[in-house]
This record gives sequence, structure tokens and C-alpha cells, in this order.
Amino acid sequence: MSFSDDDRRHMARALQLAARGLTTAHPNPRVGCVIARGPEAIGEGWHHRAGGPHAEIEALADVGRRGGSARGATAYVTLEPCCHTGRTPPCTEALKAAGIVRVVYAAGDPNPRVNGGGENALTAAGIDVSGGLMAAASEQLNAGFFKRMREGRPLIRSKIAATLDGRTALADGRSQWLTGPAARADVQRWRARSGAVLTGIGTVLADDPSLNVRIGDVAADEVDQPWRVILDSRG
Repeated sequence: MSFSDDDRRHMARALQLAARGLTTAHPNPRVGCVIARGPEAIGEGWHHRAGGPHAEIEALADVGRRGGSARGATAYVTLEPCCHTGRTPPCTEALKAAGIVRVVYAAGDPNPRVNGGGENALTAAGIDVSGGLMAAASEQLNAGFFKRMREGRPLIRSKIAATLDGRTALADGRSQWLTGPAARADVQRWRARSGAVLTGIGTVLADDPSLNVRIGDVAADEVDQPWRVILDSRG
């Protein structure tokens, strides 16, 4: 598939917008959308939270707020537009109703309820559809979503603080602090984009951890606290 410089620039912006939902959109994918007419972006949006408007709907609404029209324009979306009714109506119908004539998307949606259906629905309506532009970047933003949809399993990240010789604590069990402020802040950022934080009963009894997100550069309304999960052999 051949893409223009404008295509790449608009999709790069859509990916930037998608990243704004990193700590709030899960379990839904992080998706961004730019509505453009040639080199000019006339509307932008991203998916904020599950149950809320999808990126395409936000971008179309932004076109209206700017006093414009999306008729005859191109939509750049970081994930194949949905074609089913879930907690919100299908984005394919909204794009058709708005008069969009071309859709460029990054990654195909692996959700069985979409998985090519979005592209087919748009193509059947006479809309020019192209996929695969910057797909790897879109998948990286949504690694957990893609893992869950493709394999039926969650993406798991393991956080281990260890010394250079492989120790995780002193001989008497003390372990604060093996890392520094930068590493601890990084852990909080990874927690903020996770659906759950899991640990064992031994850690809970020894440290009584909060298992929540505590990060100075993320406001309270910009993160959904993850589920706290404890593994305990005695239940």
C-alpha cells in the first residue's frame, strides 16, 4: 500500500492522541483519530474511557466545534473502526453518515466482532479504505488488548528489583531501597497503564503494600486505579 507524506503525518498525530488514553482507556484499546482535508487537520479526538465516545466520534464532534464539515474528508484512525454495537454505536456508521470518503487505519482490530468487518462495511459503502500505516506503533500502544484478543490471555509484566549479584533483599529480609527515585517513578507509570497489580501473600504480610498508582505527573482523574490481586495459598 502506498501512503503519502500527509498520510504519515496525520497518522503520527493520531498515534500521539491515542497515547493520551494510556492510563484511562483500558480495558478498551487506546485509539486516536484525525479528520483531514488534504494537508489540513480539521478535527481530532481520542478514546478517553471505556463506555465513552470512541476516537472517531470525538474527532467528528471536534470538526463540528470548529464550524467545519467532514463531508469529503479523510479519517485517520489508529485502529480499524468498529462495526458493531457495544456500549456505543458502530463508528463505521458515524463515518458514513458524516460523508467521509476515505479511511486510513493503522492496525486491524483483532476483536472477533470486528476483525476486518469494519473495513468491509466501509468499503461496501463506497469509502476508500487503506490499512497498515504505522500498524506496529498502534499495536505497541495496545499490547495487552492485542494479546487478550489473539490468545485469550492477559499481557503480564514482571517488576523485579535486584542487586547486581542477583539479590532481592538482605539476609534479614529487608529490601528498601534497592532502586532509586527514577526507577520507582517508572514502576508507577507502568502501573498506571495496567488493569491489575498482582503480588503474593508473603509480600503483603511483610510490606503491607498499597498496590496503587502514586505518581506526581499524573493527575487523579487521568488514571484508573488498577485492580489489586493477591495470590494466597490459603485463600
